[in-house]
Amino acid sequence: MSVEILDGATIVNFMEDEEAFNVQICDRFSHLDSDHDGRLSYGEMLKELQCLRVFETHFGVDVETDPDELVRVYDSLFVQFDHDLNGTVDLEEFKSETKLMMLAMANGMGFLPVQMLLEEDSFLKKAAEWESAKLVA
Repeated sequence: MSVEILDGATIVNFMEDEEAFNVQICDRFSHLDSDHDGRLSYGEMLKELQCLRVFETHFGVDVETDPDELVRVYDSLFVQFDHDLNGTVDLEEFKSETKLMMLAMANGMGFLPVQMLLEEDSFLKKAAEWESAKLVA
């Protein structure tokens, strides 16, 4: 983990660089696609969703969460990615939904800089690194 400063523009600009964004999307998709069939099953996506720990922490402190509620949330998130409802997520569905989620984060952040603690392989960390590389160049 590392502390980074970013804003909505950091995320938007990263996604507008289609080459850089696509490389990160393809890398993450390949990492999640453990059986290398070109599709993400619910089980493969679940690992990623559980890593987010959205409901299991409150300001970084572990909290008790109803397991049934977590299942409902994860099911709902998977369906959000599975646009054609065939039970798997292909690369285009993954890219499309990830882009929508990142745009929502950018809109929520606005354009005032925010200091955040980011996981090393997160899309937000990649966006911050991309912006830093642009500033140095």
